[in-house]
Amino acid sequence: MFDIAIVSEIGSRSHMEDTYWLNVNPKGSEIFCGIYDGHGGKKAAEYARDNLHKIFFEALKTAKNELEAFSAAYEQTSKDLSAQDSGTTAVNFLVKNKIIFFANAGDARLVVLEKSSVKQLTKDHRLTDPRERQRVLNQAAFIEEPYVYKNGYGLMPTRTIGDEYFKDVGVIATPTTGAYRLAKQDKWILAGTDGLFDELENEEIRALINGSTNANQAAEALKIEVLINRAGTDNLTFALLKIKD
Repeated sequence: MFDIAIVSEIGSRSHMEDTYWLNVNPKGSEIFCGIYDGHGGKKAAEYARDNLHKIFFEALKTAKNELEAFSAAYEQTSKDLSAQDSGTTAVNFLVKNKIIFFANAGDARLVVLEKSSVKQLTKDHRLTDPRERQRVLNQAAFIEEPYVYKNGYGLMPTRTIGDEYFKDVGVIATPTTGAYRLAKQDKWILAGTDGLFDELENEEIRALINGSTNANQAAEALKIEVLINRAGTDNLTFALLKIKD
């Protein structure tokens, strides 16, 4: 059902804080993916990579649905990291019976691409979103664009897993969740960190991969555009799935 490619590159950074988890069932019809972009070190991202999917599937046994399980998994994973200084953004999705169940916290993003349009499923949790901005202001956060500050320390995403230090100024782990039924015209599923989406707009991505015949070819085109043509400086991690007819 899917042709899959993963890119995870350090870029020009001195250290790698991105990571990911991808699992495909033997029949290829059910996929779970997590993309994590750490900050303040890589411990939070690595913990989420190794544990969030386990917590999700355990929560799914008693949750009302996949979205409730995602919310529980994000909150629990964040609590587990309360003794750590690091944090991570996250985007996760589960594809099952042609439905994408998804969640994100921070500025990692999930999009579905058609031949002529793009649907962004997730929400970018940054100060550029008026509701996110107001929410952290209501918690007495100090803002200096594009960061939420506390005692001289700044954080760009307004929702993260971990980052216990920033919780009392409104940086929460509660994800945006949703479900989307794949349509006949949908061609690609793409989840990635801001290392991709800060360099390329959704429509630029669609144009770049439109002529690609497989996931590896499309992923290579995106990697070259970000890291070479645009000299992107951030870590770059994304999962690209070509939907087979």
